[in-house]
Amino acid sequence: MKMVKLILLSCLLTATSWVSADALPDHPYIAVSGSAKIQVKPDTAKIEFQSTTVENDAESAKQVVDKQVQQILVQLEKNGFAQKLLTRADIQLTPEYEYIEKKRTQVGIKAIRNLSYQLGDVTKLNELLKILVEADIANIGRINYALKDPVKWQSKARDLAVKDSITKAKGLAESYQASLGKIYSINYQDKRSQPILMRSIASDQSVPSYQNNQIVIDQQVDAVFLLKP
Repeated sequence: MKMVKLILLSCLLTATSWVSADALPDHPYIAVSGSAKIQVKPDTAKIEFQSTTVENDAESAKQVVDKQVQQILVQLEKNGFAQKLLTRADIQLTPEYEYIEKKRTQVGIKAIRNLSYQLGDVTKLNELLKILVEADIANIGRINYALKDPVKWQSKARDLAVKDSITKAKGLAESYQASLGKIYSINYQDKRSQPILMRSIASDQSVPSYQNNQIVIDQQVDAVFLLKP
């Protein structure tokens, strides 16, 4: 008999693992989890890329990279993109080696400058990528798609999750020929982190293009409802 009680207690604890023992009511209740998932088109994007070259000496390598970045700045302004949204890291200079006749030989100096552009209008992504390709930027890295107002969409998903929990609770109560009472407790952890969708661009693509990606936002609400006598 004790073993049966222990097994029953274990099942109850598992079913309400997200609810502490002190948070459960003394009256009949039902515990449910409501969930919702919505897909949203991204409205902003951050493009990461590199200006890189290998030249005979450090000064020549630096000049080539500087010229390439300057060309990008000119084209940004010409095409209506804000120059201030271009983030530029310091130039990195390192020796470039190749194996010639099985011997490691320095063949020049490699200059790398990491850059990124915060695009406020994702519909202009193709136009921006074209500017980079025409400036001979071969290393286009990640494109991080995001939302300008993620909290707004998270709130919408949360509201849908709440409705889902109510629907589930009512359905279960009716199935057991019971009536759903008032809400007793709610467990919700707000996901403040901004959802991000990343897409890489192959370096051998002549003109990379934007695809209609979607950002998926998940929300969950755990609730305990009282059952009417």
